[in-house]
Amino acid sequence: MFSTKPSGRKSPSKKKTSKEDKKMTLQNRITVKINGCLSDVREGRSKGKSLDSPEVCEPLRELANEIGFIMSQELKLSEKFELGDKLCTDVLKEETLVDDMIDFCLQNINKLSPISSEEEVTWTFFMNGTIFSSDLSRKLSKSKLLEYGKDILEATHDSYMYVNGKSTIHGSILELIAATTHNMCTFCDVTSDVRAAGYLPVYLKYLESDIVKHDLLVRVPILAAASDIMNEHDASMAGSRDDVEYMICGIGEAIRCVSGQYDGWFAFELAKIIGNLAIFDSNKKLLVEYGVLEPLIKLAKQSEEIEQITATKVLAHLAFDDDNKKTFVSDTQTDVVTTLFDLARSSRYPDVRESAKGVLWTLSEQLHSSTKYADLVQELFGKKTKGHVMISYSREQRPLLLRIKQAITEAGFSVWMDIEQMRENVYDRMAEAIQEASVVLISMSYSYQRSEYCRREAAYASSLKRARIPLLVDPGYTAEGWLALMTAGDYHYDFVRKPFETKIVELIKELERRCVKSQGDTTDGIIKQEVSPQQSSQAVSSHGVPSYNVPSAHGQIHSSPPPTHTEESAQSKKHSKRWKKFSKLNQEEFMVWLEKQNLPRDIFESYRAKDIVFFAQMKEESPDNYYRHVMKLSKTKNKVEAFKMAADFTKSLEHLKITKEES
Repeated sequence: MFSTKPSGRKSPSKKKTSKEDKKMTLQNRITVKINGCLSDVREGRSKGKSLDSPEVCEPLRELANEIGFIMSQELKLSEKFELGDKLCTDVLKEETLVDDMIDFCLQNINKLSPISSEEEVTWTFFMNGTIFSSDLSRKLSKSKLLEYGKDILEATHDSYMYVNGKSTIHGSILELIAATTHNMCTFCDVTSDVRAAGYLPVYLKYLESDIVKHDLLVRVPILAAASDIMNEHDASMAGSRDDVEYMICGIGEAIRCVSGQYDGWFAFELAKIIGNLAIFDSNKKLLVEYGVLEPLIKLAKQSEEIEQITATKVLAHLAFDDDNKKTFVSDTQTDVVTTLFDLARSSRYPDVRESAKGVLWTLSEQLHSSTKYADLVQELFGKKTKGHVMISYSREQRPLLLRIKQAITEAGFSVWMDIEQMRENVYDRMAEAIQEASVVLISMSYSYQRSEYCRREAAYASSLKRARIPLLVDPGYTAEGWLALMTAGDYHYDFVRKPFETKIVELIKELERRCVKSQGDTTDGIIKQEVSPQQSSQAVSSHGVPSYNVPSAHGQIHSSPPPTHTEESAQSKKHSKRWKKFSKLNQEEFMVWLEKQNLPRDIFESYRAKDIVFFAQMKEESPDNYYRHVMKLSKTKNKVEAFKMAADFTKSLEHLKITKEES
């Protein structure tokens, strides 16, 4: 059960214990059953039996089905995901079992003949396992299985059919592969890999076929898989009113149902499909006209985090349409705004509070004009000052953007960049960053365009009339949709096809022409800055190195290098050389280093040497973010223990050395 409907009175503690015991009994029964199947698979393989032998295939079939059955049990969603992930981890640890399952499928890669029932068993495991295990999704995404699955669907498209209302073997594999890629994109961030494998044109081809077009129960799963990897121009080709009304009905029925499912769909899954369609501007208004607000608000009022966060994220996409904004604020029947304010202030999940705040932020102009909501929105968002260069980017392009940040910081500009992912007060900090910015660098990429957070940053910066400079940072991306429209007519600085050194010089010159470093009186486009007597003559740059303020002939404050710049550069090169060597340590050498530094293995064994180098770079470039992050490493509520661990780790960064000579 995951409904939040109150029971009306408190249950006696004895009943609570009984309910907890029942849950534990259920979880233990599932665990014993799956472990028994795994043991039978292990025994068969130890006797040299192949995956298609009855001794291995039958327990593997039962194993795959039992993992899928977890989602239909009377547990909270969070409990189902936790249990499923644990059991899938056990399967992944079973020597080479999963690798052998992948290889077993790939035996057919050159023939692409209709798959056998034994191969269908492995796809059933992949479909159910990817609901729970990100590790499994990543393993599949990096193998040849993705392309193989796409090739199967292409090869069997013409022979896909239903007989007496039931799918043929081809229909069955279509549903298995579509569900697998959908789960991979929904529960693990491997969307780029699935798209690169070429699934989208295949799914769209199926959606246009007469059989699929007229069978809603087959069409919606394929639409779900296609919606994960669509671009703007694909969106109008998918998602009819019948599809959306099915999802609207399904959300309501799943919420009411004891199992929490409707036709095998959870409410949040159907909302996620609507959200995928809502990313694209051509769909936003239509979806609201079709009636998606009411079920989304019902979902937002449920108790589980995945339900609340999915609902608010879909509302976030829909809120970028001007007509929808008016509907959100004026619609008293569904009461969208009140629900969002309630979530922003009182949801027990920090990410949900921030997501709800984000939607309200998008609606801020309409809310400020409303007598009903003006005071509430003023309470959440306030105006602050401005002055720095802000880098708005998607994390996939972080390495290149860190290079750009370093270059423009060394040129004397104050730079704001979210180096670690903000988790608390995200929109307060984002708002302050944009409000205090005089120039916003827009990092153009496929992931940036699809991100509601990035779109919100760009839209808010535009609404405040902040100077905007687009940067091309994604080799495979061509601007389209809202991002193309927003940056049309702007000069794009191409860091993909042009030499970095050439473009960074051009960018710095442009920043020198545009960038406002502090408030002051404007004369001929030059800002005069007044420095208060209390202001220190030294300021710390984003690298943690003091910089010195020198008035120019125009009275503008420029940040020039400190007197020890040569020594500092030599020290930086020395750091860089050591860091580069350290990052090449293999895992065994890295473990030895951990022991020498007396750092706890249970915390750091999942890290790599290059990750430790990134911490060292963060400490140099953004000390505030570094210390905030490092205090969370120990995962303990004991602040003293966390502080000691942070101190030990910080001290260890001084010893990123390999040889005695370097020491």
